[in-house]
Amino acid sequence: MGQYDFRKNEDEILKFWADNNIYETARKKGKKKFYFLQGPPYTSGRIHIGTAWNNALKDIILRYKRMNDFNVWDRAGYDMHGLPTENKVQKDFKLKFKEDIKKYGEAKFIKKCIEFSRKNAEIMSKDLWKLGVWMDYENAYLPIRNEFIEGEWLMIKKAEEKKLLYKDKKVMTWCASCETNLAKHELEYKNIEDDSIFLRFRTKKDEFLIVWTTTPWTIPFNLAVMVNPELDYVKAEIKDGKYEGEKWITAKALVGAVIGKIAESNFKIIDEFKGEKLEGLKYEHPLKKDIKFPQSENLHSVILSGQYVDTSAGSGLVHCAPGCGPEDFEVGRNYGLKPFNELDEKGNFSKKMGKFYNWNAKRDNKKFIDALKKSLIAVTKVEHEYPFCWRCHNPVVFRTTDQWFLNLMEIKNKILKLDKKIKWVPSRENDSFRRWVENLRDITITRQRFWGTPAPIWECDKCKNYEVIGSINELKKKTVGKIPENLHKPWIDDVKIKCSKCGNLIKRTPDVLDVWLDSGTVSWNCLEYPQRKDLFKKYYPADFILEATEQTRLWFTMLMIGSVIMFDDLSYKNVYTHGMILDYKGEKMSKSLGNIISPEEVIKKVGRDGLRYYMCSNNAGENMNFSEKEAELKLRNLNILWNIHNFILDMKKNNPEINKNLKKIDIEEKYILSRLNSTIEEVTQLLDNYQIDEAVPLIEELFLDLSRTYIHMVRDKDEDIVFPVIYSVLIGVLKMFSIICPFITEKIYLNLKKEFSLSKESIHLEDWPKADKKMINKKLENNMKIAERIIQNGLACRDKAGIGKRWPLSEIVIDTKETVMNELIKKQLNVKSVKIKKMHEKISFEIDYGALGKDFGSETPDVAEKIKKNEKKIIKELEKGKETIDIGYKIMKEHLKIKKTPPEGYEASNFSYGTVFLNIKQDKNLLNEGFVNEIRRRIQMMRKKAGLSKKDKIELWLTGEIDTKSLKKEVGAEKINLVEKLPKLDYKEKYKIKSKEFEIGFKKL
Repeated sequence: MGQYDFRKNEDEILKFWADNNIYETARKKGKKKFYFLQGPPYTSGRIHIGTAWNNALKDIILRYKRMNDFNVWDRAGYDMHGLPTENKVQKDFKLKFKEDIKKYGEAKFIKKCIEFSRKNAEIMSKDLWKLGVWMDYENAYLPIRNEFIEGEWLMIKKAEEKKLLYKDKKVMTWCASCETNLAKHELEYKNIEDDSIFLRFRTKKDEFLIVWTTTPWTIPFNLAVMVNPELDYVKAEIKDGKYEGEKWITAKALVGAVIGKIAESNFKIIDEFKGEKLEGLKYEHPLKKDIKFPQSENLHSVILSGQYVDTSAGSGLVHCAPGCGPEDFEVGRNYGLKPFNELDEKGNFSKKMGKFYNWNAKRDNKKFIDALKKSLIAVTKVEHEYPFCWRCHNPVVFRTTDQWFLNLMEIKNKILKLDKKIKWVPSRENDSFRRWVENLRDITITRQRFWGTPAPIWECDKCKNYEVIGSINELKKKTVGKIPENLHKPWIDDVKIKCSKCGNLIKRTPDVLDVWLDSGTVSWNCLEYPQRKDLFKKYYPADFILEATEQTRLWFTMLMIGSVIMFDDLSYKNVYTHGMILDYKGEKMSKSLGNIISPEEVIKKVGRDGLRYYMCSNNAGENMNFSEKEAELKLRNLNILWNIHNFILDMKKNNPEINKNLKKIDIEEKYILSRLNSTIEEVTQLLDNYQIDEAVPLIEELFLDLSRTYIHMVRDKDEDIVFPVIYSVLIGVLKMFSIICPFITEKIYLNLKKEFSLSKESIHLEDWPKADKKMINKKLENNMKIAERIIQNGLACRDKAGIGKRWPLSEIVIDTKETVMNELIKKQLNVKSVKIKKMHEKISFEIDYGALGKDFGSETPDVAEKIKKNEKKIIKELEKGKETIDIGYKIMKEHLKIKKTPPEGYEASNFSYGTVFLNIKQDKNLLNEGFVNEIRRRIQMMRKKAGLSKKDKIELWLTGEIDTKSLKKEVGAEKINLVEKLPKLDYKEKYKIKSKEFEIGFKKL
């Protein structure tokens, strides 16, 4: 059938699956329950290479479980809400800001978001199906459906009932571009270079606090200065320069850097004290005339913080703006300083900020620095870590807003306790997960956007009561109007309910929920809970989830938060993680670098199976440096598998009556059948434990061993023995490998099905193979590995000597301590005897001056002279196998170019278990036997060319001197005629073997 044509065959197989409902049939065959929970990919469009890898890994487990009699819950699902879709629709309709969306029409906008999400979900389902990923795409869970929204509302209701839901004014990271607050898990941190500033805050006429900050735009919101109570501080008088006569207060450890280097002045320390003595010291804010600050007792005074002030940078006095940072907020609250922050949603200063009105936080840093020039000492560049929005990738700012929160302090210990029941692959990722959970703080759940699950919270302006709605039925009972068909904004915003305390008509908070709450609820939403209790009771919690390592702080955490709030239970039992896909240099793929690889690009070159096979061989939890060459290597391996199937079909074609039942087996057969059954046993154990990455290479090694070791060894063996063995191993390989490469295995299976009347319609309807433990002989497998190495090295010796394998040799000597399979080696290397004994190669060497120079430098000439004088000693030590020789200097093997010369008449080759010595002398008898072997091969080639079967008999004519005794039976000749000239025959050829010429002819009897 020639080479494997993946382009043609993979499309054919997709059609075969669709036409014959193979997936639907496979789903129905199992009896035991298995709940796989799909981590929802975001509906951004065509799947990217990471999505392909992720879902191919999942498909391996799903197929494996189906073949093991499991009824697999494999519902697909998508992430749809949130900023990526909003931003895309905004861009399509040129809607830059939130007010633009309102002008365009919220209802129209949301309908476009729904349309965009649904369309992309369909595209992605088709992409995944084409990749051979079998999931229930027709019934994919979608968070835009009312039923899903209701399942999410129920969690918020449960949180309220458990007193885990609360509203508070806090400093939040805020994306001015997206005009919403962001939670910690929605930030990506980057090292950036910023302008930092040193400022003088006056305390008395000529005395100043020296304050440092990396965020100049926050100085208008400054309410205090923080110092560390335990650190040493000084008051230093400046002796010269611009600031001569002024007295500056800094940390003692930093006074030299601040005054000496930054202010470029000499100074004298006039006082020294602990930071605690500065507490309460008042200062004058440089912008006091421009800004109306909120009054309080500790306004513009020194406050203490041992946690957030150190001497790693700056001056040891830290500017504190409680409205612009969570740490500042925390410390300021202890001193009664309420957060002060007058930024609008775009990050612009409000009208209350006077002359700074409409200045932009972060973006206008340089303008703020200019406004502070009277108190400015210096501007210095600083490299620091700064948070960015992971959706639009712009830097965030800090803003004080009212938000709804989940109290995680109450539940994180429960999460950690339940986590002990979960199996993680690789296990180290559990450590990462636990560290993240241990450091969890309360999370904000509300976002000030349009496209998302509406927050189910109705607030009363009159009595400050609030109501949390947990279901559509509850809303129907409490509403004073109709429930909209679609629960999204803006329609849900029209629904009012009566306040249970004061009877006032109240509106819903206009916020939507954090999109991560969508995915955090899928463990029950996937099972249509609370609408369906039966599915929940049957399947919950999930048996298996699989995502990238980054999800330890994202989806894995949100799932557990959701399930503990809802059920006080875990949501999954087993986790497999993979890394990120990088380019071949190890760099992150990005459009700006132009190194993004799409699945389509790779599929065009290596096929869908090639892509799956390559990616799923990567180690669990580790990043993948994508290499096209390595993917192409996997395609070559697939061609090896295809050629095995070609080989067995050819064998069957040439011998129609050949029996596929095992009969007599020799050592080679025992070996490959042991390999088959031990591989089945090991792969089954690994996949039962979700160790996908370790299972894939074992199956690969098996079919490569079948081709390169077993089939290579038995080329000249009776096909009645060889055929059933190859068939049995191939079928076992196909069943196991079908979960990794579903296309080629299906195609091979269907080709075999025609010839061998296989009972199943598809390889994917077969059961997983069971290991026959009686056939497993690990000692034999190990001995065969050693024999393989010996045979490979013996063949290498033949190549060196230019002697083909058909020319027999007298002996091979093996210098090894391992057990050696003599008869197998004799047969495979065509030698008359195998001897195990010590053999000595003559050792000589030259000095490697390059290696010597690296270690000895200027002493190299002296060392080289010493080596020459100790040549005999060094050779003796090398013969003993020494790695280091002491001749006054310690000489390593690496310092020498060592040459080994085998005994005369031998070729030698070293391998991991010792050295082989092949006797290459050929006497007359050996040469004659070699000629017979070469003649035999040519006759067999002629028989094949003539289309003769094994049972067809011939009469043979030969010219030249040849011993015909062993030929007769082996070439199926009833009679052999040695003649000087061939008669007229249908089949005849001329050959030159070494220096002799032969003519061969035959006729079929």
